[in-house]
Amino acid sequence: MMRAIAALGLAAILGGASAAPAISPQAPATSGIDRTQLIDNATVTVTRLHFAVGAAETTHTHAFPLLIIPITDGTMNVRQGDLIKVGERAGETFFVPAETPHAASNRAGKAMDLIAVAIKPTRPKAPAAPATAAPPGITRTTILDNDVVRVVLAKYAPEGREPMHTHPNDLLTIQMTAGLVEITNGSEKSTSVRQPGFVLFVPRNVSHAYASADTKPFELISVAIK
Repeated sequence: MMRAIAALGLAAILGGASAAPAISPQAPATSGIDRTQLIDNATVTVTRLHFAVGAAETTHTHAFPLLIIPITDGTMNVRQGDLIKVGERAGETFFVPAETPHAASNRAGKAMDLIAVAIKPTRPKAPAAPATAAPPGITRTTILDNDVVRVVLAKYAPEGREPMHTHPNDLLTIQMTAGLVEITNGSEKSTSVRQPGFVLFVPRNVSHAYASADTKPFELISVAIK
């Protein structure tokens, strides 16, 4: 479970950084943090960040909301406003509203990777779409649901298979545990071992389906963008 604690001793925890404005999905350049942009379109910019042991961002803000999702187990602190939120395992999701000072730091004693999803305020807004029942072999657990995103953890058993379907909203999926996954996205279909951190963007109203082609369970996170 993610824990939130009062923001005490922030200078020691975050290096005493002061808030600084940022105008792109990237935080200020910081030693020990490598960034790889994975997706950039009209809806999101998705970046994979690799935090060396003890690496910490300086406190900064963005003009857009942000999701931070660790894809490796270990303690990740995210200072957000007046709180420090603590995640301890892969898949725990931090939501940072626009214009909120924040900074992530690696407290795991080992290197960590995370996915950062910048949600563009200029995106076309999507109509409301309620959550749907999961097909047999798939369980879905809502992690976060607000006026910007709905984040769901989907667990696929070896027989788990979605029917072809569409959503009125854009969708981003993030592989959390390795698995042999069959994905149909519009006219494209592929079956491959997807490693943790594999991301795919599915535009609204595009017919798609995910299915297990594996002999063991796997997990992915689904982000519906409103």
